[in-house]
Amino acid sequence: MKKCAIITNSVSDLSPSLSEKYGVMVIPDVVIFEDHEYLTNIDIDPPMLYRLMRDHPKLPTTSHPNQDIYMEYNAKAAEYDEILCITVTSVMSGSGSTAALAAKMMQEKGFRPKIYLFDSLQVSYGLAYLAIEAAKMAQQGLGALEIIAHLDQIRDKVGSYFCMNTLENARKGGRIGEVKSLTADLLGIKPVLSFRGGTVKELGIARNFDSAIHRIFKLYKYRAKKGGLVFVCHSNHEEVAQRLREQLLRLDPDAEILVEWIGVAIGIYTGERTVGLIFGE
Repeated sequence: MKKCAIITNSVSDLSPSLSEKYGVMVIPDVVIFEDHEYLTNIDIDPPMLYRLMRDHPKLPTTSHPNQDIYMEYNAKAAEYDEILCITVTSVMSGSGSTAALAAKMMQEKGFRPKIYLFDSLQVSYGLAYLAIEAAKMAQQGLGALEIIAHLDQIRDKVGSYFCMNTLENARKGGRIGEVKSLTADLLGIKPVLSFRGGTVKELGIARNFDSAIHRIFKLYKYRAKKGGLVFVCHSNHEEVAQRLREQLLRLDPDAEILVEWIGVAIGIYTGERTVGLIFGE
């Protein structure tokens, strides 16, 4: 009998290849363009998203998995002793409440594996970072409660920093968080943003995009726990992401630095040409 299955949803931005590599089950979210629904990483991927967004002036919407989908994916892990579902931040999504309801219904009906939930207080690769950490521990045979205790210790030490080329989509979608520089686009400046405490926060402003990326690099230089897993993520801005990766490797050659696309559910709100950096502090 296997010990603990790790489940999260596609707001983690884990690609199919990464989810397979680390053994994380990823539940798809739904993206809605007008009358068409797409399951993330099944019917739509990031390059397709940005192509569609250029052709549709109205911002698409998203829908997190309903309780039936959570129940379906829990059932896929029936051969495990335990299931740990690591959910997207509860500050910005009701997905965790839906996951909890699904778990409660299944346990009341006698579903054998015990289902645990953990609020990541993160999105995108901040959530992926925690899910991968959990999956590594599960592969070592540790149980859900031991994994949760570790995630509790490191959740506030996940650095998630990014710069968006424009705040337009974030404003339209109501995902602006605690960003103060709402006139940044008009002024030509670029806010340097972080994701902490469950929402977007502004760290400061830079005179242009390159300066913002340099600021993010310096945050890594002074805050990162060197030699760990690092995500450089982008929304159709791979050249800049690769250049940042090269800088990071010169500073920290032992780090495992992955360049990945910002996923569909998050990319709607970042828009194109966003670059982010996620690492353990």
